[in-house]
Order: sequence, then structure tokens, then C-alpha cells
Amino acid sequence: MDSKSKRMHLFSIVSLSAVMFGAYSGPGFASGAQTVSYFLNKGPIGVFTGPLITGLLCFIFCMLLFEINRIYQPNNYREAYNQIYQGKHLQWFFGNIKELQVIVVVIISLALQISTVAELIYSIYGVNKTLTRVLFITAVVALSLWGAGFIRKASSILSVLIVLISLYIGYKCLGPALPGMHAFISSNATPKDFGYNSQAFAIFSMFTIVVFFMNGYDACVPASKGIVKTKKDVLIVSLLTSILCTFMTIIFTVIFASGMPGVLKQSVPTLWAVTTLGKFNVLGQTLYVVLSIAAMLSTSMHFIFVVSERFQLPLKGLIKNSTALTRKLIIAVFFVIICALFSLFGVLNIVNYGYTIFTMIVGPIMLYPLIISVPYRIMKKNKSLKKVIINTSNN
Repeated sequence: MDSKSKRMHLFSIVSLSAVMFGAYSGPGFASGAQTVSYFLNKGPIGVFTGPLITGLLCFIFCMLLFEINRIYQPNNYREAYNQIYQGKHLQWFFGNIKELQVIVVVIISLALQISTVAELIYSIYGVNKTLTRVLFITAVVALSLWGAGFIRKASSILSVLIVLISLYIGYKCLGPALPGMHAFISSNATPKDFGYNSQAFAIFSMFTIVVFFMNGYDACVPASKGIVKTKKDVLIVSLLTSILCTFMTIIFTVIFASGMPGVLKQSVPTLWAVTTLGKFNVLGQTLYVVLSIAAMLSTSMHFIFVVSERFQLPLKGLIKNSTALTRKLIIAVFFVIICALFSLFGVLNIVNYGYTIFTMIVGPIMLYPLIISVPYRIMKKNKSLKKVIINTSNN
């Protein structure tokens, strides 16, 4: 491989991390509601320790799942999980749970993006919320239909934009936030102060946000085919993803900690931060709006891309003589209409109820078993290969 090919390959690997980060950044940073709900209502442990441990979990799960992508080169997330769980009954159980997970996460996450962007644009510019919803979901559908290559490239551009503007928000807000953050840490508040009966349960629920750190994986399965070829590739995409998600999360947990506990009642905590702490002028607020739209478009187009890719083939049997693009469009429109309706429940209700219940179920069932099941599957495959080599040598 010449130097130009190596650079192009490295860019492709980095773009997968951009897909992973982009899928997480929308609800995490654009609105901030997800970050506040998962980390800061657990007390001071949520400012630094929570994101760091979650980042470590993200690294572990990325290493496991992208290793499956490297070895088996699956076409979609269902094929990836079928390779991990190869027994008929296990495939039926985990495969169907995975399908349900994808559908539910698309609905609640995209509903949150739609609700947030409508609330944000209305709060700053007074634009009608219904009009904003229509324009946003139209953009999401259009972007999601361009395919895996476009998703990788668009994610790279949007992720760079998100990181730069998030760093700018950090630059403006971190200084004013430090006294309040120190006061929050010194308060020795516990999860019980925020309505939790059990501290252990609260801490466990905090780490379930790793489900959303891993949001982009389903889109990365087809996008990584033919790209992730070596263990070094797996390491790079896993390490970069966990560093991006963790570092950027800590910037915002520090900022939001300064507003505790009042920030818990904010529908869009990041808007509170840029206006209260950052004292953003018109230009600064415009940059924040750009961040929000970029982040939420990045997240939302991944979700619609995943479901349209996954379900367009089953739809082929129902709609004769249809093109793949037509079927993807039908699926995309169907999902965004459902998500738009769910978005009417509001940001705080979606995060506090939809997100929390969802991750408490999905984390223990779909992610944590991978720590055992993926190494076991790889070990079984290596044993099979050794037997083939030995038999071939004997013959």
C-alpha cells in the first residue's frame, strides 16, 4: 500500500469514529439534556468519574464489535449479531431484541432531536416550531438516502464542526463555570438528593449511557465493510471514538455542574450555558445554533440511514418493481412521521422517561454480555481454523 493509499485508508478509519461520535453528539451536546440527566443528577461523581468510566466501557465495546466487523465483514447489524450468537435460539432472541432496540432508539432519539431543534430555534429566533420540525425532518430524510460513503464523509465534516464549536463553548463557559462546579463537587450531594432511593442503582443507571456512546455502531456496520481490515484499524477507531465522546462529555459536565441543581429543569441546558455563563452575543448564539443543527443532523441521519438500509430489502417483497431508493424513502418518511409525533411530548419527558427506561433494559441485555460472547466466538473460530489447517497438513 503506497503512502496515498495509506492516508486514504486512515481517513476512512477516522471517519468511522466520526460516525460514532456524530451519532452521540446530538442529544449529548446540542441540547445537553441527555448529559445532565445521565451524569449530573447522580451527584459529583457524574462530573469526571462517570464520563471516564463510561468512556472506558465504550472503548471495550467498540473493540469487541469492530473486531466482529473485521473478521466477518457483515452487511448490517443483524448479520453482526448473528455471527456473535450462532445458535438458532440465541439468534432469534438477540436478533429480534436488536431489531427492537434499533427501532426504539431511532424513535426516541430522533424525537428528541426534532423537539430540541424546534425549541431552540423558537427560543432564539421565534420561528414557528411546526415549520422548524418540517424543515428539519426533510433535511434528515434527504441526507440519510445518500448511502454509507456519504454518511462517513458527512460525519467527518460535521464532527469536526461539532468539536470546534464545542471547544469554543468550552472556552467561553468553562472559566465562569469553575466556581459553581467546585461548589457542586464540594457539596457532597448524593443520588438520593435527586430522587434516587438506591445509590448503587443510580450509579448503574449512569453507566447505561454507554448505549448512546455506541449509538453510531449500527450505521458503522455497512460503512466499515472493506474498511476495517486489521486489529490496528479496530484499535484506532475504538480509541478515537472513546476519547472524543469522553473528552467532549467532560467539557459539558463541568459546565452544567455549575448550574446544579437548577439546570435539571432546563429543557435545553446548553442554551442556558451559552446565555448565562458564556454571555454569547448574536454571533456566538448563531455559532451555537450551527453546532446544534450540525450535531442533531449528524445523529438523526445515522438513525434513518440504519433503518432504511435494514428494512428496504424486506419491503421489496411487498412493493413489486420498486427501486431500493424508493423503498428507503418510504421507510424514512414512515419513521420521521412517527418521530415527529413523539417529539410533541417535549425534551424533558423524552429524556427522563424514554431514554432512561430504554437504556436500563438495553445495556444489560445487548452490551454487557458481549464481554463474554465475543471473545468466546472468536476463540471458537480460531479453534475451527486450527483444525482445518491441521487436517489440511495431514492430508
